[in-house]
Amino acid sequence: MTIPYVEEDCTFHHEGRTFEAGGAVVTDGWLIAYAGSNGVLNDWHGNPLGTWRTLSSWRVQSYIGSHMHSIEARVNGVRYVGRGFGEGMSLRAKRSQRQ
Repeated sequence: MTIPYVEEDCTFHHEGRTFEAGGAVVTDGWLIAYAGSNGVLNDWHGNPLGTWRTLSSWRVQSYIGSHMHSIEARVNGVRYVGRGFGEGMSLRAKRSQRQ
């Protein structure tokens, strides 16, 4: 069983305005995290949570990026699979039935 993780205090200030990001969330059923460099899965603050790798990619027409990726992430030995735009971007994934 994965210990639930909900990241807090994901705010930043810019030109007198305050913005808040949702941060990372890890549960038994799903995760939201950020694909960092060298296959490291991070929370919003850049702290490592686990690992990630691209399973496949395909071209898309989006203002966010040119390729969508099927991504496998592992946190505390639990395998999650989802889609994202790759390194530097957020990832939303569900726990895989195949562990």
